[in-house]
Amino acid sequence: MDPDIRRTPRLGPLARERFKQAGMLASLTLVMAAGLVDPAVAAVQSVQAHVAVAKGDDCGVPGRRAAEDMGDVQANGGGKDHCRGATGATGATGATGATGATGATGPEGPQGVTGATGPEGPQGMTGATGATGATGATGATGATGATGATGPCADIDSIAPSNARQFSAVLSGGQTFVGRQSLAPLGAYQWVNVSGAGNPGYPTGTACAVGVTVRGNDLRVQLLTTGGLVYQTHCDVTGTTLACAEGWTQQTALPTTPPSPRQRK
Repeated sequence: MDPDIRRTPRLGPLARERFKQAGMLASLTLVMAAGLVDPAVAAVQSVQAHVAVAKGDDCGVPGRRAAEDMGDVQANGGGKDHCRGATGATGATGATGATGATGATGPEGPQGVTGATGPEGPQGMTGATGATGATGATGATGATGATGATGPCADIDSIAPSNARQFSAVLSGGQTFVGRQSLAPLGAYQWVNVSGAGNPGYPTGTACAVGVTVRGNDLRVQLLTTGGLVYQTHCDVTGTTLACAEGWTQQTALPTTPPSPRQRK
């Protein structure tokens, strides 16, 4: 079949416009005849429709599609509705919805590897002193120590040849002194050092015991040393004065064994 035979003839723009106006007037006349619309209202609607058609805005006129042929559809972009406006701007984002309920706890995961050992912490404070423990048992007695050096000797000897006076000899601090004291009345001692430079031969460092004797104006002082030796010196007694200017003389050494009774006289 010839394609030209199947194509519906198109109406020109002016013809289509007049056709639409005639249809609107016919419809308005039928409505008014039926008494469904007040003549004043119908007239206003008719004017509004006519103005809309005159402006070319026929998207809201009933029967528009019925008046268009297939050529019009193709001319409008293959069926795209030109009455639809441009896409509007995206609206504002709506408010965040409420937080949903917490989901169920998942299964426990595997145990992780042991972490590295941390650095050593600072030294703690010294703790309180503990209670004193019980006393232990007494230890064994130690060995006897060596004998110490002999200490300095000290000695005194006195004699009173009369009721009026007395004489004394004293050994102290390694030195020997001889003295005289009045007894009636009792007076102070008058001492003379007989171990100095004026009495040579004095047994320095070994004198350990002392004795004194008086007969008339003669006074003798005897010393015993730590080695068992005897030394003697002499002093003159003149009134209340002692004159001791002689040296010391070593006497006969003491026997190592005492004499037998037959030898004693």
